[in-house]
Amino acid sequence: MLIWRGYGIFVAILTVVSYMVIRSSAEHLWGSPLSNEFRPGVELTGMLLAAALVYGLHFALKRLDEPRVVIDKSTGQEMHLIPKHDLFFIPVRFWPYILAVLGVMFFFQR
Repeated sequence: MLIWRGYGIFVAILTVVSYMVIRSSAEHLWGSPLSNEFRPGVELTGMLLAAALVYGLHFALKRLDEPRVVIDKSTGQEMHLIPKHDLFFIPVRFWPYILAVLGVMFFFQR
């Protein structure tokens, strides 16, 4: 079961879609099934593309989600409510780095 809050589910969607696009493009170029020679580079490229797209998502969410100001009636104190977006309890802002590290790990895996 996936656990997300806000637009955090888009991290998983963008990762799967970018990997599938890169994989199908590579199979179109170098033949299907993909040779073991090209597989690490394709996995690295797919994960780096996913990291770039998730970074763009984080940047867009940061610009579009403005904090809401709420005033407590009993104390008169202002509170700023900032929307949160995360996947597996990890905020979206950290996912580009996680995806890049995973891509490098897949590249050097033997």
